[in-house]
Amino acid sequence: MADSIGTLTLADCGGGGSGCPAASYSFDIGATTATLTITIASGVNSNNDIISAVNLGTNGINLTGLSVTGPTGSGTWTANQASINSSSNCTKGNGSFMCAAGGVDISAPGTYTWVFSYDSNTALSLMDPGTVHIGANYDPHQGFIVSQTIGGSAVPEPASLTLLGLGLLGVSFLRRKK
Repeated sequence: MADSIGTLTLADCGGGGSGCPAASYSFDIGATTATLTITIASGVNSNNDIISAVNLGTNGINLTGLSVTGPTGSGTWTANQASINSSSNCTKGNGSFMCAAGGVDISAPGTYTWVFSYDSNTALSLMDPGTVHIGANYDPHQGFIVSQTIGGSAVPEPASLTLLGLGLLGVSFLRRKK
């Protein structure tokens, strides 16, 4: 059975947020393990040189036996089925995420990997990679959070909406002219 595999590259926090280093986020979700790898490209400074929590969205699929191993650093990593918050822990929201809280000092360039293990759940390996949500909390400044779905945002930019509206208006004038 094929795993769900995907990659996201962000110049910052994504979704218009700033303060995060430029990085690529890749994942491989299978029936009993999921791997999240963050590769830092640039932009690490004293406000964002620690990754204190990460998560992967599970589309609401319930997990049992969840555990995590992560990069060594300032603490051990603990797993929870919740999402990250700006307090650097995994207690926000419902169980639609596999989350790890801990801490690792980062640098650019650098690669950091978390491996989540759970009881067999074939549904996870069948997830659409475009619907997987990735999260990362950068510290010590609480609030630099990447919270992005691989498939992109469902909310169009205002400029895109304006162009669409002008296009539709133009079509209506063409139809009247004929």
